[in-house]
Amino acid sequence: MSFEPIQSSHGQPRVRCTCDDCSREEVVRAAHGKSGCDGLGQAAKKVQNMGWTFIGKRLRCPKCEAKRKVAKMVDRKPVPQESNDTPRQPTRAQNRDIMDLLVEVYDVNQERYRQGDTDETVADVLNVMPGWVARLREEFFGPAGGNEEMAALAEQLTNFVENAEAVRSDAAKRLAELDRVVQQAKDYQKRLGAIETAVGPRLMAQVK
Repeated sequence: MSFEPIQSSHGQPRVRCTCDDCSREEVVRAAHGKSGCDGLGQAAKKVQNMGWTFIGKRLRCPKCEAKRKVAKMVDRKPVPQESNDTPRQPTRAQNRDIMDLLVEVYDVNQERYRQGDTDETVADVLNVMPGWVARLREEFFGPAGGNEEMAALAEQLTNFVENAEAVRSDAAKRLAELDRVVQQAKDYQKRLGAIETAVGPRLMAQVK
């Protein structure tokens, strides 16, 4: 079972995510429900942000996913290049292969690829032309719309900018306060100098 609802020692809902290839486990916070784990999507997204993949209802840890991609690279033939001899249309079998893989890697609700996939990576895996993938994806699934890695990076970048702006604003306030304190200290120095100047002649007069 790839996702298993559990409870933490403090009674907090958690989901144990188990790699279907090597049985590596990762526990993340996610909601539970009557159906067993309504937070499956939440748990899947969290581990995917950690480098895991969830393709074709099979969960793989980063190490096993890397092995899978290497195995595909070893087995496949070079990607065909456009030439006068290149078929202008895919065969029925190629169309089926493209459609089957798009079902696994494209999120029709979000209208974008899952993880870091693109038309080019799908074409690379199937040894077909990227244009064939783009045509079927556009007609039956949705627009390119980037992918989850791009969306996650965009969100992280937005958060970084917001945090940086907050830090800069706080630093500006602190600097303004520091300037005020320094100016106050300078005013004290001037007052002290004036007092010393006034007191000096008086002491000299008393001595005489």
